[in-house]
Amino acid sequence: MTLVRFLSLLIFAAVCSSQNANVAQKIDDYRKQCVELSDVSVESAIKVHAGQVIDNPDWSTKRYVQCFFQKMQFMDENGAMLKDAVVEFFSGIQGENTAKAMVKNCDIQKQDPLDTAYEVLVCYQRNKSG
Repeated sequence: MTLVRFLSLLIFAAVCSSQNANVAQKIDDYRKQCVELSDVSVESAIKVHAGQVIDNPDWSTKRYVQCFFQKMQFMDENGAMLKDAVVEFFSGIQGENTAKAMVKNCDIQKQDPLDTAYEVLVCYQRNKSG
């Protein structure tokens, strides 16, 4: 699953839910904020959004992903994934059982939070249905 499709599903879920009418705008704002905070290159950002795995992502690329996960409240400030929040969010998109399986399959914790964020993203892309 490409990150573009991933983000499209996030936006679709937001638009479909009256409770989350502002989520689509927040996601777009988070992406813009994280581009600025991480100083990610245009080339890397395009690859991430296209769902391409970057074999040796640089610091800025990993920081971009970590920033986005933190803004979405999928990751805490120490680099731990907030699994319940991820399951809750994706349950509305792909069903609770599939969301739980994805989170379980991608229970990755690296020493560096940047590495955790990037590896979890890659794993989610590979394990998410839809």
